[in-house]
Amino acid sequence: MVPVRVTALTEPAADRLTSVAGVFDQYRRHYGQPVVAGQTLAWLTEQTSHRRLAIFVAHVGEDLAGLATTVVVPASLRLGWSWQLRDLYVVPGARRRGVARALVGAVRQAATAAGAIRLSVQTESGNTAALQLYQATGFVPVRDTEILALPLQRGGA
Repeated sequence: MVPVRVTALTEPAADRLTSVAGVFDQYRRHYGQPVVAGQTLAWLTEQTSHRRLAIFVAHVGEDLAGLATTVVVPASLRLGWSWQLRDLYVVPGARRRGVARALVGAVRQAATAAGAIRLSVQTESGNTAALQLYQATGFVPVRDTEILALPLQRGGA
């Protein structure tokens, strides 16, 4: 079995983001979002250049097998910060090969090294595979907490 190699795109170059954008488009299609040529690359470039989003990529051999994105969130009461795992996607041909677990492990290691007090993730309650992965990698459900959203634009949440 070919090992999974995960790297963080700390200074994403346009050529690296182009391949990431292709996989990110697959992820968006998976969740029913429309894909417009060039839109994802422009968005990823904007987010990473302003350091609002960090990207971790997984390769199996030379093939881009998956990605994860993270954001840093201020932890006001603790005067620190936490990390949130925002997106996790493995291309269909690379599933069941440890790619998702490797991405979560790399994100956890980077968050710990950065001094984050917590790493959180949210997913739909019906996403059984994701919930099993997250719980198997040490995440625990947060009880007695409600997540509320105020849509500011049509279709936003």
